[in-house]
Amino acid sequence: MHNRKEYLRQLLHTENWSAAEQEWMLQYLDENDLSDLEVVAREYYQAEGPEVKNLLDERLSALLLKKIHRRAGITQPGIFTLYGRKIAAAAAIILVAGASWYLVIQQQVKQLVTNSGNARKTVTLPDGSVVYLEKSSSITYAENFGKKNRTLQLNGEAFFEVSQDSHHPFIISSALINTTVLGTSFNMEARNREVAKVVVVSGMVQVNTNEGGTNSHKPLVLSANKSAVYHPASKGLQLADATDDARFFTQKQNGKFVYKGQALTMVLNDLQRFYNVPLRSEKKLEQCNFYGDFNTADDLQQALTLIAVTLNAKIRKDANGNGYMIVDGNCR
Repeated sequence: MHNRKEYLRQLLHTENWSAAEQEWMLQYLDENDLSDLEVVAREYYQAEGPEVKNLLDERLSALLLKKIHRRAGITQPGIFTLYGRKIAAAAAIILVAGASWYLVIQQQVKQLVTNSGNARKTVTLPDGSVVYLEKSSSITYAENFGKKNRTLQLNGEAFFEVSQDSHHPFIISSALINTTVLGTSFNMEARNREVAKVVVVSGMVQVNTNEGGTNSHKPLVLSANKSAVYHPASKGLQLADATDDARFFTQKQNGKFVYKGQALTMVLNDLQRFYNVPLRSEKKLEQCNFYGDFNTADDLQQALTLIAVTLNAKIRKDANGNGYMIVDGNCR
């Protein structure tokens, strides 16, 4: 920028700044020498004081300056003081730029973080939506969630039951993907830079990526029983059938897994997924039909005992001692 004063004068007379202009101003405010800004802003205030005063609501302007002066340690009257010159100069620019720029740069909304720790946790958001956090998962959202927007960040896995609000889309962001929804129930898993996955149980959601790639510009719209999977290696979204996943999440949310003749393999897969413990059976038992149900409040031993009794089988620790095996017995 050959003539910064002229460019600053141009910005002072421009009501709405472009993204590039905003970025330039931020970089400029990071410099040590703000003398050009002080000169130009003084000229503007002297020439167009009444117009400047009307650019913002008086209460908002007063609050802005009070906060900035307090943070900068400014006790003397007036905008331009030797102490805190940088922040004071920024205040002048913000006043001229308008309320929207003030909100973007200065307004700090308290962020709330909820961690599940070592146990599943249910969180009811201010808009009435419910989040069922899996273990070692967290969500971060603004204290005023639902008033202006419904955006939150997820790290880990959670099931969402979203309240209807056509004016405020529900947006979940993560390291790899973003999910947008108006009202539905779905499960989303996104742990740091690993594979990310969204499974829709009811309603519709839109999923898009955060990284570049051949499919990054093509969001996927998912309906019930569909899923979107993102692999960092390919940097693309894959659409897949998720009927079995949707069944699993539906039963988990209902608090009971019900089986009416399903293969033992499916039953053990569900229990392994829910309790996060390796489970398998001898090959001859894998396709045995199982009839029964488990409450999600039951512990794993209760569920395995029911299976063993039904198949006249036994429960053994696996070779690693981390999981269990269903052995002996027979299909009935």
